Amino acid sequence: MQIIKHEAKLSTKPLNLFLKTTDKSLETTQKRYASMKGRIAVGMSGGVDSLVTALLLQKQGFEVIGVHLSLQEEEQEDESLDALCRQAGIPLYRIKGQELFHEKVITPFIKDYMSGLTPNPCAICNSFIKWELLAQAAEQSGITTIATGHYTRILAHEGRCYVHKGIDPIKEQSYFLWGVPERILQRAITPLGDYTKAEVKEMARQWGFDKIAAKRESMGICFLKGKNYRDFILQQNPETNCLPGPIIDTLGNLIGQHEGLLHYTIGQKQGIPPIDGRPQYVKHILPKENTLVIAAKEKLQNCLLIVGNTNFINQQELSAPDIEVKIRGLGLNPQGFAKITQAGEDRYLVHLSSPAWAAAPGQPIVFYRGDRVIGGGILHETKD
Repeated sequence: MQIIKHEAKLSTKPLNLFLKTTDKSLETTQKRYASMKGRIAVGMSGGVDSLVTALLLQKQGFEVIGVHLSLQEEEQEDESLDALCRQAGIPLYRIKGQELFHEKVITPFIKDYMSGLTPNPCAICNSFIKWELLAQAAEQSGITTIATGHYTRILAHEGRCYVHKGIDPIKEQSYFLWGVPERILQRAITPLGDYTKAEVKEMARQWGFDKIAAKRESMGICFLKGKNYRDFILQQNPETNCLPGPIIDTLGNLIGQHEGLLHYTIGQKQGIPPIDGRPQYVKHILPKENTLVIAAKEKLQNCLLIVGNTNFINQQELSAPDIEVKIRGLGLNPQGFAKITQAGEDRYLVHLSSPAWAAAPGQPIVFYRGDRVIGGGILHETKD
């Protein structure tokens, strides 16, 4: 680890405006913070979210230590992050995690797409890479508590520690954190779960960080760097089989020819020939047969999901009658409640009261009770 120490140059503008006290969940959060005072390792990306997280914790009396995770092979040291931490008076550690990131995120991402799955690398990275590396870096420095700039809340419930939805419905990120183990949640703080993105930007401006508040937010999968995922996979693996093959309907009738399975995902309409003038969508991807199965939109509804690679805080909650399911962070998700039954070691049947549309094997399935994430896993298979 490399440490860079900076001196404090914080704005002295008053910020009592942002220390909310009326929200009951925030009061609970603040009590939790009070019991965790001392040194804290904060994941620093160079964006407004991690910066405001660090500044809020400084205001709460923590001694903030910044930790930057270098995850991409060609990543250069960001001098602007050094300047930002210097202005904020935050010492900065840099942690190299490229090998682990490539092994646990990029390689499975490529393998899954080549196998006809639809992975979500951001959920895998957030659940199993970033939080683990941050916790390890803290431990090596003798620090117990960690914090991130995620728009989610970590709260206790009946003696256990859970991720909860953040209050900003657009930015909240609980869906991506289903895999964070409870041993890490118990020592973690996520202050931004109690704020909206607009409030976070305003805090940065009030603290004198106008430039970072106006900075355009990065979107999409970080390691693609704006590329199409297909081009990225072909660049990483030039030998990838991307041969044309048959498109069939659910009865096995030949409808047309696809341009290579890598170009398609479940629910895709673009490039799919209509049948009798009706739009068709990708229903199944069969890599062994190099075949696409298509169907009308209503035929992509599934009431049974088979999930594995799970993480649950408390297995006893799986019998609760009020479990809701998310198959996407934002977008179309099934309504109503679900019944979960175990069908083998790390294999669960999720019976939905209303169907999920275009659920794709490989994507995360996350379970909620109200705002509380009780667990999640990876979709292995769907049944009509």
